[in-house]
Amino acid sequence: MSLSSMPTCLASSSGLLRSSAQHHSSHACRLSLPPRTRFQRAARHASSAPANGSQGKHDEQRAHVLTVLHKTTALLPRILPNSRPGRNGISLRESLVFWDDVLGKVYEDLTLSPEKREKDRVRVVVYGVDGASGANELVTALLEDPFASDEQKQFLRSRWTTRPEGSRTVKLQYGTTASPDGDIVFVQSSWLQSFGMPIEITEFQPSSPILSPDAETAKTLFAADVPIILCDPISTPVTSILPVPTDPALPISRENTVFALHSPSPIELAAVHGSSLATQDALHVVFVDPTRALHGLDMLNNGAASPMSVQRYQDDVSGSNISSVTRAVKEILASSATASNVTPAARVVAAHARTGRALIKDALATCRAVLRKAELEGDAVLTGTSTLREQMEEVKAKVYLEVFGVESKDGDEIAKAVAQAKKRVQPTMDALQWYKLFWRVDDVREVVTGAVDRAWCRDLERKLVFHAGRLASLQSTLADSANALSRSFPPASAYHSPVLHNTLARLAAAPAYPLSATALTAPLRARQGQLEFPTERLHASAQRAVVGMSGSVLGGAGIAWAGWATELQLLGGMVDVGMSTETAVGAGMLCAAVGVRWAVGRWERAKRRWWKDWDRIGEGLDRDLKATLAQTMEDHVTVVPEIACSSLEGLVSKRKAETEELREEVQRLEADMGLRHGTETSN
Repeated sequence: MSLSSMPTCLASSSGLLRSSAQHHSSHACRLSLPPRTRFQRAARHASSAPANGSQGKHDEQRAHVLTVLHKTTALLPRILPNSRPGRNGISLRESLVFWDDVLGKVYEDLTLSPEKREKDRVRVVVYGVDGASGANELVTALLEDPFASDEQKQFLRSRWTTRPEGSRTVKLQYGTTASPDGDIVFVQSSWLQSFGMPIEITEFQPSSPILSPDAETAKTLFAADVPIILCDPISTPVTSILPVPTDPALPISRENTVFALHSPSPIELAAVHGSSLATQDALHVVFVDPTRALHGLDMLNNGAASPMSVQRYQDDVSGSNISSVTRAVKEILASSATASNVTPAARVVAAHARTGRALIKDALATCRAVLRKAELEGDAVLTGTSTLREQMEEVKAKVYLEVFGVESKDGDEIAKAVAQAKKRVQPTMDALQWYKLFWRVDDVREVVTGAVDRAWCRDLERKLVFHAGRLASLQSTLADSANALSRSFPPASAYHSPVLHNTLARLAAAPAYPLSATALTAPLRARQGQLEFPTERLHASAQRAVVGMSGSVLGGAGIAWAGWATELQLLGGMVDVGMSTETAVGAGMLCAAVGVRWAVGRWERAKRRWWKDWDRIGEGLDRDLKATLAQTMEDHVTVVPEIACSSLEGLVSKRKAETEELREEVQRLEADMGLRHGTETSN
């Protein structure tokens, strides 16, 4: 059974975007992949090859793959993390080093010299995800000819015994004589000659217990022209492999991969998993029982050449569905070289070109996944900053109500404090009657100043000192939250910023950063100081009133005395006011009364003017205290989280712009590969 074509899924990623500066620095240090200029030179050389018939078409395909390969390898360092796999949570599939090595192998395959190209082979890699997958049995069942000599059969089945201890792979190629040659085992198998091109099988020693493929194993699997991955659904659930895994790193999403499920009853297993695997359109899925196929071979080898043994062999081989693997491999290789009049070497190059296209698509899919993860990470950062900002706004709203209280008909706490102070100063001001000014005129300033000092918003001042202590605690809490947010990113993250950490530390260590107990009370002292001028002016008015009253009284007395002096001819008749005594006395009394009334009115107006200044200063105190609280919240309490949020939001904005630009480049390369692949398929 074969389910063709599974969609390429984006692998989850722990990698991060790097800035252009990081790209240049890391790019200069990488030596694993040939220089980018070699890709360009190879692409130009391939595109300039003469195009004659099918050979020219294959050269054109190879040139196109090399061109896109160059563009892809130039793009990868700008997206994939350059850290080694396993560090900072980076999976093997998301590592730049991994893709450099894998795509470097594609470059080598497509730029071989003519001499090496004649010896090149299509790479078929067989890998079992665990010890129960039956990879060893599958290779034996595929390569063993039922009528081969016993020596050849024994040599094939004992291929692992000739390998050095600790060896994880064995490579098998066709040879007329069954013999090992270094790392390669030559076997005489008709299966290796059934595809019209030279084949090399790389078989991995099954892992037991279940182990993830190491870096070298994963590179071999990804660089294979036809990777065959075997899985026993009982020991390894299919859901642990599908959809595309990042760890273990398996080329499970590629159209040239054969995914073989080991089952004693392939038809029943296909019915169970068929619905879930049918959505994987880019994958060749087969259900096989290699153990049953080997049992059929053993029945033919050990039994006499009877119709019964042949029938059992045919039943076991047919029931094992082992032929579905061969059909899948033929289908994959046939789609690589559509023309029949090309040489085997050209067919191998076509298979490598198809592998190159698949690897480029995988690399671009990984880039897309990394970009998506970077986008999600940016969203997570914005979520963190939004949460911190909500906390800041909530603190501001609560602090305003806690410090100044709820507005009522009597006003807030400030208005109540000013009104209470006015009530306390009122008796002192009322006690300063005009007739007491004669003996208290020099004490007016001291009396009024003392009354203001005793009454000026003492309760409000104590409340402000208390709330200043609470603001210091809130300041520490918000600063801890900001530091926790800025340090929550791993060192490899684009949002891990030592510069931001240093900035926040400098702000917290600044001499002006800590909140003192008098942080909110400065307007009280400043506004109380503004009462000094009105008080001084009131004192001057008192002095002028006393002088005016005294002058009026003395002037009136002088006029009355002058009238009596005229009447009595005092001073030898030198004083003559020209009026009678009664008139002079009346005029003097009127003068004194008018002067006193003027002085009393002037004093009362001075006191009313002083109360107007009091009210004006009280209104200003309300504005100043609210402005001071807002300024204190901005400059002290929320300055650290505000800087943290603004800096992180700036990084997110910059990162999203870079991500969008890189995503467009990935889309252009994907479109180029898709359009080219569609043209080749139609031809």
